[in-house]
Amino acid sequence: MAARRTVGPLLSDLPVLRPRALDYLVLIVTDVERSVRFWRDVVGAEHQHTSGDYAQFRIGEVRLGLFGATAMTETLGRPVQVPGPGRAGFEVGFTVDDVDAAYDDLVGAGAAPVTPPADRPWGQRTAYVADPDGYLIELVRPLATEQLNRS
Repeated sequence: MAARRTVGPLLSDLPVLRPRALDYLVLIVTDVERSVRFWRDVVGAEHQHTSGDYAQFRIGEVRLGLFGATAMTETLGRPVQVPGPGRAGFEVGFTVDDVDAAYDDLVGAGAAPVTPPADRPWGQRTAYVADPDGYLIELVRPLATEQLNRS
């Protein structure tokens, strides 16, 4: 029997991050004040504080930070780019009771529409809007089992 070949160190040999929970996300933004207005006034996130080029919100058990791109460039010592419309870096997802109503509310309050509500083959109804820097915001709710069986 041939010896098992591995590529790189074994997982058991490495220190492994074993997160207990997601604590916070930080979005790199071009204009902190504009983004605060969007996340507070359009999304309805609980604004906790703003300090210079950083603002923080609480959404359920997770904190959402907004950090100015210039300040992040200084912090990292290298340039950073904000994703921008059509270049989303990732998405922030929210489970909602009514995807259609949430989508209409967000678009009506100033969020950029990306993808209108639709039933997805993986068993969810989703829609997408974008914040002022182009970050995607997904609205989602599970479809009822009987809807899935009809697909």
